[in-house]
Amino acid sequence: MLSNFTLQDILGTTLAFCLFPLVIVFPGYVSGWAFNLFEFRTRLLPTRFAISLLLSISISPILYYIAASQFSMNMALGVTALFALVFIVLLIYEKPAMPQDRLWRVFFWVSLGWVIFATLSLVDLQFTGNQLYFSVISFDHTTRVSIIDAMTRTGVPPINPSYYPGKYVHLTFLYFFWYILGSIIDLIGGSWVDARASLFASVLWCGLALMSLIAFYLRQRNGNHNGNVWKRALIGVASLSITGLDILPVLAGIIQMGRLTFGDIELWNEQITAWVGSLLWVPHHVASFIAGFVGIMLAHSVYGKSRTKQFVALVFSGVSFASALGLSVWVTLVFVLFWGIWMLFLYFQKKQRALLLPMFITGMVALFLAGPFLFGLLSGGSGAGSFPIALAVRSFNVVDPFLQNTSFLWQSLIRLIFLPLNYFLELGFFLFVAFIWLRSHKGDFLKKPYYLAEILLLVVVVVVGSFVRSVVIQNNDLGWRAWLAGQFVLLIWGVDVFSQFTTPVRERLILSPRIKYTLILFAVIGIATTVLDISLLRFGYYFAYGPEAGHSIYSARRTYMTINRFLPEDVIVQYNPLNFINRPSGLYGMHQSAISDRTAYGIPQDEYSAKVEAISKIFTMKNVQNWEPIDALCKVHFIDVILIVTNDPLWESLKSLEKQRIPLYIDNYYAAYTCGDYVVLSRAP
Repeated sequence: MLSNFTLQDILGTTLAFCLFPLVIVFPGYVSGWAFNLFEFRTRLLPTRFAISLLLSISISPILYYIAASQFSMNMALGVTALFALVFIVLLIYEKPAMPQDRLWRVFFWVSLGWVIFATLSLVDLQFTGNQLYFSVISFDHTTRVSIIDAMTRTGVPPINPSYYPGKYVHLTFLYFFWYILGSIIDLIGGSWVDARASLFASVLWCGLALMSLIAFYLRQRNGNHNGNVWKRALIGVASLSITGLDILPVLAGIIQMGRLTFGDIELWNEQITAWVGSLLWVPHHVASFIAGFVGIMLAHSVYGKSRTKQFVALVFSGVSFASALGLSVWVTLVFVLFWGIWMLFLYFQKKQRALLLPMFITGMVALFLAGPFLFGLLSGGSGAGSFPIALAVRSFNVVDPFLQNTSFLWQSLIRLIFLPLNYFLELGFFLFVAFIWLRSHKGDFLKKPYYLAEILLLVVVVVVGSFVRSVVIQNNDLGWRAWLAGQFVLLIWGVDVFSQFTTPVRERLILSPRIKYTLILFAVIGIATTVLDISLLRFGYYFAYGPEAGHSIYSARRTYMTINRFLPEDVIVQYNPLNFINRPSGLYGMHQSAISDRTAYGIPQDEYSAKVEAISKIFTMKNVQNWEPIDALCKVHFIDVILIVTNDPLWESLKSLEKQRIPLYIDNYYAAYTCGDYVVLSRAP
């Protein structure tokens, strides 16, 4: 085993990345070839790879959910082996050709660059021997790693790794399909791949899938476009580095406060997250968007086709929406609204009314496949007892501090007045692109079905993102993630506009020098915002907390590594639950806890608070002379191992306690002891 944790993470992530095609490429390749989706059999190898990746994200989540939840994880592994076998046979049998255009090689190197960049953005960085720093993104990854590990240990749906009231409680109040794929890779990888490595690898592959979606959608939408397919795809992929003008209000805040606040740059406002940030923070939401958009593309692909081909494509479209629902409920809500509005437009257009019945069947297929998951989601309960969404004008942090004591109506009116400025700062370059594109294509809206679908989807996003918010947690997940679909539409329009810079003069749009310079300026500011954001996410923890935090994280990882290596996976490990968002417990602790906030989904708030208060008494004891009161509480709450840190009051009693019981691990920051009925290492007083 490598002694350096950074190298361990890189090795584990690389192995997980190499294993991930088993669940995120092979199923799509086999399905695409078997049903000739998107004319799969006529495609060259790189295009087949892109289609396979997109179809897998649309098929694998619901497929593996059904296999694992209705049967077992062994069944899911059997399905994986079958897809791998068929894939190898097809590849050997057909030997698909490579394209002659060399630009696809540039696309390959760009993809490799993303893999390297994302890996280095996610892994722990170890400095000067015993200082270790995770990224700011680990704030969310704490939950995701815990769920993947719980699935690996307990199956699908997983037990709640943060709640044990004397029996295992299944975790259903959560969209968890993305983590099933990571768990499959965790199982296959054995001791070489853990839940963190599989999560990191899923981020890398989600980024590749987003690039593939851009490239393939542009090809489907615009045709070969005079042989510039790969060039337009590269423009689209490069546009992923552009975000809004967030750096401007952030710099204004720095000037006002005299210092830089380390963390996510998006937190200055109700965010429209940069693409790079979304991929690193929430790959499951991005995957849901990809699955939903593939569902739309499949519906588009049936124009002029036979009824049989329409039926097959639309059934797979329903499968895509079923996967999207289990990947992100909020993103799928946007697609459901869009699907209904699109059907209305087709009805009034009359020419495409024949598609209404197949589109209705698509919805039924999605509902049928996702039914068990949806039932578990609804029956799980949030503990809040309120409707999960509410009407509200999108908040704007520039004016909201002045509206705290005003009425809801007045607050909504002021936010509505400032909504254009809000979107100007959040979208920047892409808002400017939208005006240019809409003005130059206003005569094509009804002539080209792709354009009509894009406009309808963007309208749905604007309405949902502006006037509806989720209230399950403090963060407005609906308002944040709904914009993924809108951002994609604007990115595609950006490719249309940017491509004018390299097309012959007679084919260009009329863009004045002022418009061109403004576009370039906004693009540069957008890229600078992305660079600053990823820098803060990667190094923010180091600069904000300094060497002492690095020593503590290093100690935490060594502690959990010891527990994971030497104790059975069914022991219950508990830290002080008063420590809000204890990142090491989720990132490194691959065991059950009696109570924790990292996955406290579906637990009634009063029950959660009572449990935290009761268990925290273990760690807040003072002047403890023996293990008797600690063991008594451990027995009551079924705890096998406790982790004590320097800021726990119990730490001051360790000099007496360590004479009576040998620690599993101890240093200047962390100590781990068995307790209760699981005292396996002891020493006479």
